[in-house]
Amino acid sequence: MKETRASFALLFFIIVAHIAHLLPQISSNSVITQSYPATACPAGVSGAKATALLASRNIEIRNINQPNVELTKNGSGSYPLNRGAILVAGNPANTNVIVTRSGKWSSAATCTISPSINWFVGGTANVTSQSKLIMINSGLSDALIDLTAFSESGASQSLAVTVKASSEKVVRIDSLSPGSELIVLKVETRSGRITSYLLDERVRGLSNIGGDFVPAISEASKELVIAGLAVKLGSGSSIKHTLRLMSIGEVDASASVEIISPDGVYVPFGIGEISLNAQEVKDIDLSSVDFGNKAFALKITSNEEVVASVLSEVKSGSVSDFTWSAPSQGFNTVAFNIYGLEPVISFVGERVILSIVWRDRQGKSNSELIRGDEIVNWRVPANTRLITITSANPVVAAMSWLSGDGVARLGIAPSTNLESATKPIADIAVIQPRG
Repeated sequence: MKETRASFALLFFIIVAHIAHLLPQISSNSVITQSYPATACPAGVSGAKATALLASRNIEIRNINQPNVELTKNGSGSYPLNRGAILVAGNPANTNVIVTRSGKWSSAATCTISPSINWFVGGTANVTSQSKLIMINSGLSDALIDLTAFSESGASQSLAVTVKASSEKVVRIDSLSPGSELIVLKVETRSGRITSYLLDERVRGLSNIGGDFVPAISEASKELVIAGLAVKLGSGSSIKHTLRLMSIGEVDASASVEIISPDGVYVPFGIGEISLNAQEVKDIDLSSVDFGNKAFALKITSNEEVVASVLSEVKSGSVSDFTWSAPSQGFNTVAFNIYGLEPVISFVGERVILSIVWRDRQGKSNSELIRGDEIVNWRVPANTRLITITSANPVVAAMSWLSGDGVARLGIAPSTNLESATKPIADIAVIQPRG
């Protein structure tokens, strides 16, 4: 009986093995593909004009509100946004957008896709405020966002906002915390593919005060570096700097501010120790600080996680405008098209060693090797187009410039990172049994 059972078990095993061999086989082989995600650019609001500066005329775009339309080449590289926000096909170079209100103010932002949480440290909700939060949903489903405004009085009640698929939504800041002087805004995406921008525009009666995008901060930190702060923009100009700070946690914090300039690194009297109440926004007037005569940076150190930015009020000839400067991410390589603008780029790092390659209007390539300690300032040559910056060590950078419409400042960092996806490779035996 035992021999019969053993023979039967052996026969069963042989039959199962033959059937398994004849069935289609699926390979577990796969490849990892990498690509850059598409980004979204904001258009002008309330009559302001916007132009997207793309890396080349071959980069494909489409309007956000036309999801069924195929992306097409932009054709020029400098693309006017007359029909709302656009989606830009993924590519390794940044796309920047310039938004202006003729003769009143100028601003700039980098087109991107927002992380799950964005902090905007800037703006006001007082009687001068025309500030607006612009939310762009480039996805094919509705998005849900929580908005929380913080002020000198603390946090307000969060507001849930829905942005329909392939659309834009604009929320006035003075509706979130009416009458508040100092604003920090937290934008938290619960679901959907959202890009958010905060445009701080101010008027007093019929008089223009200025306007600028408030740069987004992806995460709070105990150490922040704000680069590219100008001492002067144009001959006879005057600039007043104000630092805005907030501790995001539920405990009070203490922060100190260090000046990084080509003349040295030091902690000015009066801002070596700044007390911060939890979740209350605080402004620190920097008018009494001597910054030297060249672009500088601020290094902020705190015992708790904080967010920060600098408001720079500029008067130069007939121009009266302001800019917001926030910490930006360090980078090793970044590329973007400047389309003839001539900003000063400020690089901050423990050791600055970088290569800059650029093409001019005629397509001629040029390059320069830059070295320095702590901070290096470099002016973009006239008629420059595409710039590629490669650094041996991570650096923080920003650029600023003056035009007939106003002043603008833009942090420099890659707008997107490579995203990875796993793609399976099917074995031929999936459709043809093994012989």
